[in-house]
Amino acid sequence: MINQTQSEVENIAGNAGWDSFTLLLLISRWLDANHLSDGLIAHLRDLAADEENFDLPSGD
Repeated sequence: MINQTQSEVENIAGNAGWDSFTLLLLISRWLDANHLSDGLIAHLRDLAADEENFDLPSGD
């Protein structure tokens, strides 16, 4: 599901010709400069932990 933020960020990146690595680098630098990295890192760790605990059928 695409939200408004994702749509706008993808539009800006597309118009600027940035690939996903460049976009991630720019976002990371902005988060760090504004002391917002810790919250994002904790959130991503929680998501990753949830993924590890989520069992999907193997399809075998």
